Amino acid sequence: MKQKHSRDDFLELLEPLRDQLYRYARRATWQLDDAADAVQEAILTAWKSFAKYQQGTNFRAWIFQIQVYTVYRFNKQSIRHRSTALDDIGEDFQAVIEQEESWSLLLDHPDRLKQLLDERLVTALDELGHDERQCLLLRLLEDFSYKEIASMMNIPLGTTMSHVYRARKKLRQTLAVLGMEQGRAKEKA
Repeated sequence: MKQKHSRDDFLELLEPLRDQLYRYARRATWQLDDAADAVQEAILTAWKSFAKYQQGTNFRAWIFQIQVYTVYRFNKQSIRHRSTALDDIGEDFQAVIEQEESWSLLLDHPDRLKQLLDERLVTALDELGHDERQCLLLRLLEDFSYKEIASMMNIPLGTTMSHVYRARKKLRQTLAVLGMEQGRAKEKA
C-alpha cells in the first residue's frame, strides 16, 4: 500500500533545509539569479516527485540530490562569465579572512569572494570539472558524507572520494603558487 504524502508533510521536511539548499546552489552556480531559480526549480521538482519519497529515509540527501541535478542543468545551460574584476576593496584581503564574521559573509556571497581572489584562483575554481566541484562543495561546505554524495550524484563511492581529492589537490597547487608569489612580492617591498 502506497503512503500518502501531504503538502504539510513536504513543507515540514523542507523548511529547515531551505537556507542550506540556497547556500549550496549559490556556491555551486556562483550567480545569484541562477541560484534562486535553481532552488525554486529543485523544490518544485521535489514536490512533484514527493509521492516517490519513502518516509523515514534521509529527506535532506533526497532533496539535495534533486538540487545537485538542477544546478548541473543550470550550469550546463548558462553561459559562464569567466571574467572577474579585481577591484580595490580598500581592505587587506588577509584581514578579511581572519575575521570569522566577514569570512562567513564572503562564503554566503561567492561573487564578492571572487572579486577578492586572484584571477588565477578564480580560474582554478572555474576549471574544476563539474563533478569535482559538486563533490567538493557537498563535502566541505555542506558536510555530506562521501557515501551520501555518491548516492546523490549516482556515482561510485571511490569516484566521489577521487573527485574531492583531485579538486583539493588542484586548488592546493594554485594556492601554493600564489602564496610563493605573494611571499616574493613582500620580500621585494
